[in-house]
Amino acid sequence: MSEHQGPPAPPEDRPGGRPLGEPPAGPDLTPGSTTGGAPGGVPGGTPPERHRTGWRALWLGGIALITAFFFYPLGLVLGIAALVVGIRARRAARRSRGAAPGAVPGIVLGSIGLVFSILSVSLTVYLWSELSGYQSCVSGSNTTTDKQACQDKYYPRIEKKLDLPSGSMDKYGDLL
Repeated sequence: MSEHQGPPAPPEDRPGGRPLGEPPAGPDLTPGSTTGGAPGGVPGGTPPERHRTGWRALWLGGIALITAFFFYPLGLVLGIAALVVGIRARRAARRSRGAAPGAVPGIVLGSIGLVFSILSVSLTVYLWSELSGYQSCVSGSNTTTDKQACQDKYYPRIEKKLDLPSGSMDKYGDLL
């Protein structure tokens, strides 16, 4: 019914040479174990941080794309952050032969947000004198006639600098 009870075996005769009373060094493959032999305690074999890093890149990339249209300096910073976090997540996943869900879409969205932000920044720098003159003119105007005079003065300058057809700024001028 039971094995022979005798003195404990010397450490060199025990599996793995472990001391008496120590658990086996390998993964716990017993039925009902919570890890199932996976490192990091997560079923599937990847530590939980790697999963979060890929999703973090996705969130950063999505927010970078959204903010690129409304507040482009923040879109610029978040786009760079999405690229860095996404690339690090992919490299870590490749090293551990695992997956980084959300990393690739985060890299793509971050790249698109970064491109839009860079275009917005470069357009603002290129049109800085016209845009700042227009804003100071509008802020000093008291009536709609004064605002129309500002548009009549600065819209043709912007159209000329961007090689746009004459009068094309009239459609989209309210965006400024």
